[in-house]
Amino acid sequence: MLTQPLSFDALQKTLADRVTSLMYSHGTFVILPSLSFPADELAKITAIERYEERLLHLLLRLREPLARIVYITSLPIDPTVVDYYLSFLPDPADARTRLSLLHLGHFSGRGLANDLAADQRALAAVRAAIGHDNDRAVILPFNVTAAERRIAIELEAPLFAAHPELIGLGSKTGSRRAARAAGVPVIPGVEDLWSTDAISAAVDHLRSQHPDIDAVVVKLNNGFSGQGNALVAWSSDRADLSDRETVFCATGETWDSFAAKIAREGAIVEQLVTQRAASPSVQAWITPSGRLEVLSTHDQLLGGPGGQVYLGCRYPADAVYRQQIIAHTEAVGGHLAEAGVVGPFAIDYTVIDDGGLHCHLSEINLRLGGTTHPFGMVRQVLDARADAAADGLRSTHGPRVYVSSDNLKEPGLIGRSPTDIIDRVRDAGLAFDAASQTGVTLHMLGAVTQYGKLGAVAIAGTHDEAEQLYTELTSVLRRY
Repeated sequence: MLTQPLSFDALQKTLADRVTSLMYSHGTFVILPSLSFPADELAKITAIERYEERLLHLLLRLREPLARIVYITSLPIDPTVVDYYLSFLPDPADARTRLSLLHLGHFSGRGLANDLAADQRALAAVRAAIGHDNDRAVILPFNVTAAERRIAIELEAPLFAAHPELIGLGSKTGSRRAARAAGVPVIPGVEDLWSTDAISAAVDHLRSQHPDIDAVVVKLNNGFSGQGNALVAWSSDRADLSDRETVFCATGETWDSFAAKIAREGAIVEQLVTQRAASPSVQAWITPSGRLEVLSTHDQLLGGPGGQVYLGCRYPADAVYRQQIIAHTEAVGGHLAEAGVVGPFAIDYTVIDDGGLHCHLSEINLRLGGTTHPFGMVRQVLDARADAAADGLRSTHGPRVYVSSDNLKEPGLIGRSPTDIIDRVRDAGLAFDAASQTGVTLHMLGAVTQYGKLGAVAIAGTHDEAEQLYTELTSVLRRY
């Protein structure tokens, strides 16, 4: 007798049983690392097609003998890269028997999830890889759109992520509203704006309320990594927004193109903080039962115009404000849990030094992010438990901290293979050493040959030692 396929909402209700098993690694984890954002935004990031490799640290979950992983990408992953990750496990050969690597064979620029959802042959291959473990399979997406929802229905497996109907809580507008509902401070600003006229009026309103404001940042509701931001100088004699001095964080952006995006997704305006002391971030997740768990804190490393673009991170965040951002995250996380949010999320903060350090919520990301993969990698290679309030991840040699970036890029690396980079780092004595629990791990190695770009995490006992490791790494790579 044929059974009726479960609806998406019915599938999501099965998460409680499946995720309990998954956390003990007794189920199948389907990794869907699709950055489901507008294609024109993704095109601005060098080697964006290889960002799908950033979640390969999850292969280290195969340390558990009952764990199975199905990892999907647009393009094939170099076997050397897979070997590199599995080399951190005690039994790489056994782990490989429980790993299925699937790829579509092309990168369209529309996002992996959109391409997979439209490819019945690829979906069938994923179903076959899941096999008889279907009733315990869980899909981990990078973020959630209608495409991820369609895939969940096709595969009859729930998403360990926020429901698509709740994603608005993580927009720039939703973030400010959630913060206020939880009693967490935000930067002076105005949200829910849908035209350049509304933006211009909001800029002038802010200036009338806060005469000391001389510049603002306009943020697209769904922008990421700072690429959806524009810095605008206030000017009383230039009512037209397009006439005001503006710096767009994304190369090639204009007011014409930006206005179309504002009309499509909305935006906010906030004071441009020039006395920013730090930009920390907190990572957390909400279980299907509604329990909030704060996992980690980081100080984000920012660059680009006005320091708006994410470049990397340092773990953990400074102890001076670490407890403050954890407390804020617990308050906002409680609000999100009450709204029904499930899965991983992160909250970014702005720390202002005005005679004392005060943390303001900057944005909520109801998805994975730029700090997910370094923390996951280090936690796995150390086989450590997480304590967000601690001064580092515990190891047999004491706490371990790190500095990480996805933006190591050298012209001399173009044409080099992942094997070349792995060998060079090892021969320089910089590779992670399990005995000392110190050294460098690499990621996004698939971007090296074409773009001369990769990511790295430098792990050490102190931040100074980690910074020194990172500096030595960049020096080694420049010598190609």
